Amino acid sequence: MGSLNTSTPVVVSGVSRGLGAALARRFAELGHPVAGCGRDRAALDLLRADLGAGHLITVADVTDADAVQTWAEQTVRQLGAPALVVANAGYISPQTPVWETSPADFRTTVDVNVVGVYTLARAFLPRIAAGGTFVAVSSGWGRNPRGRLAAYTASKFAVEGFTKAIAQEAEELLPGVTAVAVDPGGGVDTDMLATCLPDEHTEYPGPQEWARVAADYLLNDVPKEPNGASLTVPSPWA
Repeated sequence: MGSLNTSTPVVVSGVSRGLGAALARRFAELGHPVAGCGRDRAALDLLRADLGAGHLITVADVTDADAVQTWAEQTVRQLGAPALVVANAGYISPQTPVWETSPADFRTTVDVNVVGVYTLARAFLPRIAAGGTFVAVSSGWGRNPRGRLAAYTASKFAVEGFTKAIAQEAEELLPGVTAVAVDPGGGVDTDMLATCLPDEHTEYPGPQEWARVAADYLLNDVPKEPNGASLTVPSPWA
């Protein structure tokens, strides 16, 4: 996609913790104004203090389309049109057969992982800078099914298909704008991974190590063609 000027705003959802918080800190470290959202007010206050002035860290639930729309309008008004939007917010439940997965857990998984990508696409695609990129954070389990994580697998397969569809719409209606689904590139030791892989998560690098590679990849190396591609961040431990 070509290197972004460091004055160009970057949007990331789910910045309360994990990959989103690490990306927000790394983008800011590289000089980009960051617009981030999440639900944990205390964690967002800490992130806001860490980043300092010139960023917009907002309490907003990605399943609330009106809240995300308001956040997008505020982002453009205060920081300018973003050239990179990362729909990162995610949810995963413990491993369990689908017949033991509660309706509430299944619904939350779909709402956060799928509806949350939709609300960002709805709010930010019309506002993205010319030639910008919309990234939906996917998963290897959105390409290869994982038993006992059927809800998460279903949600990430949906993200992959949704991204390909909006890429077609962008090609027709938003020339130069790219939409891609990006697998983080292997396990990252986050709270989410600990939830579903409690005995394995510590074997993987942490979010900060991952973000040093991922931020550069998302800023500079996401290809413009083919639009709608399913991509993978280079593994920082490879």
